[in-house]
Formats: sequence, structure tokens, C-alpha cells
Amino acid sequence: MTARQGIIPAKAGQGMQVLQGNGEIIQALRKIPKLQAFEKKDLRKILGCSQILKYAPGETISREEEPDQRIYFIVSGKVRVTRNGVEIKVLARTGDVFGEMRLLSVSTRTSSVTAVDETVCLVTDVAAMENLRKEDRVAFAAIYYMVMAEVLARRLKETSDELTRVRGELQRLKSSTGLADTVGSA
Repeated sequence: MTARQGIIPAKAGQGMQVLQGNGEIIQALRKIPKLQAFEKKDLRKILGCSQILKYAPGETISREEEPDQRIYFIVSGKVRVTRNGVEIKVLARTGDVFGEMRLLSVSTRTSSVTAVDETVCLVTDVAAMENLRKEDRVAFAAIYYMVMAEVLARRLKETSDELTRVRGELQRLKSSTGLADTVGSA
């Protein structure tokens, strides 16, 4: 898709639409905090390897175990991330990212993502980035890796907080049932 094509529905017949006007697309990209530092010419280059896609509520954006070379930035809306049918997280902030593990490994998707509300995403094809000029590729890679470092640091903190909460709850349950003295520590 080119920058002139705009927002496109994710899959025909499923309600997804694409932004059509170049100005509308640039405005949508400006909502993503990490892209605000880019000039319009740079945003147009990002669009060369990206699409802005709109998903209908309930629409599956990506499926667990399927190959997908795309990274998704939420422009607006809300998505539910599940693994093995269990909800992992709900993402709803402009600039929230999913599919980022694709930058770090060549594996299939580890979770499924479904639109909760009408959701608009900037969807970047990692493979298409290889078609950029070398200096553009280096610049965009630096930005994407900075974004990924922030995302992974935040997720590691959230995981650590959740582990601490679960261990505390387990210890409380052991103490309240008298199992703390008979069962190994958490």
C-alpha cells in the first residue's frame, strides 16, 4: 500500500478499513508518541513499508502460531491479547505495540490479538523495511529497537509485579490453610 492509499480494511468482508488521505494518515501517525519526532518526509518513508488498518470489534488481528512479519502500533482503539485462550493483557494506549517479538526472533506468533473496540493500527512489515535505502533502514531500525526496548522493559516490570503479587497470594493462602509449615516455600 502506498501513502496515497490510506487506511485499508484488514481483511475484506470483516469490516476493516484503511485511511485514505495522506494528511489523515500523517495525523494518525503523529498520535503515536515515538513517531512524533519524525518529519513528514520520514513518516512517508515509514508508510512505504506500512499500512494503517482499521479493525472491527471482535475481529482477529493476528493468531497464535501463525507466521506474521508485521509489527502493530495502536493509533486508536483497544485490543485483547490471549495465549492458549487465556487473556494476557488488554492494550488501549496510543502507541501500544504488539507483534514486536518479530523484531527479535523469526518464530510464529506467541499469542492471538483481537480488536475489542474499533481499532486503528499502524502495521509495519519488517521484511519491507529491507527495501529502504541503507541510511533510512539504519535510522528506522534504531527507532524501532528503542521502542522495543521500552516495551520489553515495561512488560518485564509488569511480569515481575504480577509474579510478586501471585507469590504473595500463594504465601497468604499457605498461611491461612496451615500448609506453610508442611509444604515447601513458594
